[in-house]
Amino acid sequence: MTLRVQILKDKFNSSLGLPFKELLPTSVIEQALLELKTRYYRRLFDPIVTLWAFLSQVLDTDKTCHNAVSKIIAHLVEEDVEIPSNDTSAYCQARSRLSEKLLEKLFNYSAQNLDEKMTEEHLWCGRNVKVIDGSTVSMPDTVENQEIKLNESVTRPVGLQNRT
Repeated sequence: MTLRVQILKDKFNSSLGLPFKELLPTSVIEQALLELKTRYYRRLFDPIVTLWAFLSQVLDTDKTCHNAVSKIIAHLVEEDVEIPSNDTSAYCQARSRLSEKLLEKLFNYSAQNLDEKMTEEHLWCGRNVKVIDGSTVSMPDTVENQEIKLNESVTRPVGLQNRT
């Protein structure tokens, strides 16, 4: 992990409230919900607050629902709203209602937004570089290769077997 990424991650972990509200504004989430024809009630754990809390929860070192609810409570203190109990069940139910399509749409929006902000200084030798991790090596599934694999699995301890 690069130093810049670590600094940003540390900043999110140490922040009070919901730091994603600055990176993913309410208007963008509302637009995505509208496009997906998602209906919801305006309440404490609406999709907007729940999404911000969920994103914070995923990146935080303390991934508990209790910590996520604490961040929501800190956010509500800033908003001068009545503070709920720290019970996690309502948040967990709201989080389970977040649709995968919503997350996909917002991911694509964020990627496009970042791409539009890219300047010449972010390019390598003036070029876009695509890095894809997923390389594999494959061999034909011949009888000879099957015998070699079978012999290796019999003679090697379990932790040292080749992974396929």
